[in-house]
Amino acid sequence: MYEEFARYLGPARPCAICGPASGTDSREIWARDEYFVALKCRQCGLVQVDPGLSPEGLGVYYSTYLKHRLEETLKFEQRRVQYALDAAFLHRFATSGRVLDVGCSGGFFLQALGDGFIRVGLEIDAQAAKFARDRFGLDVRPHVLGQDDLEPASFDVVMFRGVIEHVYDPRAALARAAELLKPGGRLYICATPNLNSFCAEMYREKWNLWHPIQHINIFAADTLHRLLGADRFEVEGVDYPYLGTPYENAPEDYARVQQEIAELARDRASFSRKSPPFWGNMLSVVYRRKDRA
Repeated sequence: MYEEFARYLGPARPCAICGPASGTDSREIWARDEYFVALKCRQCGLVQVDPGLSPEGLGVYYSTYLKHRLEETLKFEQRRVQYALDAAFLHRFATSGRVLDVGCSGGFFLQALGDGFIRVGLEIDAQAAKFARDRFGLDVRPHVLGQDDLEPASFDVVMFRGVIEHVYDPRAALARAAELLKPGGRLYICATPNLNSFCAEMYREKWNLWHPIQHINIFAADTLHRLLGADRFEVEGVDYPYLGTPYENAPEDYARVQQEIAELARDRASFSRKSPPFWGNMLSVVYRRKDRA
């Protein structure tokens, strides 16, 4: 499945939270899939695929990402509904101001936020950035966060929707996001896989959100907070979207998980199915800078 990307494996990465000082013995294998290994830090709990794809490899992978998304009509419609739900969660805390969407793809989530915001996006795929400009008239720039031309302290909200788990250096990305926020500004991280979910722990590499090319960092709310800086940011809201989303089928999903607990216990090696959508799988968090204006 992943053979074409084997040549793009990057160098080993230390734990993004604890850093190189934590040492090579501070992490244990959390999941393994072909030549990809996910390591969990014993000190902070962060899981990272190490090594994962290099920035060059990620660029190759995402160069056709929007094209495939537009071709998947059912998933596209499900995402459209989920964008509205994720926007509604942010609207509980902010409904106006200047907002930056990092890794905004074709601008669909930015568009879902509504006209109350002054909307700006960054997207590494130049074709996706052009699509957002042409389709929605959005200010979407084909830049990498940290190699951008944005002014410090110029945004009320910075968002990573389904992005922070993909980023090769999440510490640097969040540090740059913090620089771009105004005093009292909000950081919205949503639609990211949640390590502290029942299915993540039970299924591991059979989890439906396991994707060692895309999801090279697997966070929980507490590890995100530590990486961002608990002394500089406070948690304003946490959500685990499942019920009421286009992905839930609660009776069937719960029945499947109940059955598969026993199957995994009997013979994990031969278990081949991916887990179903489930409560707790996905995480959305709104953080706010403590230095209010």
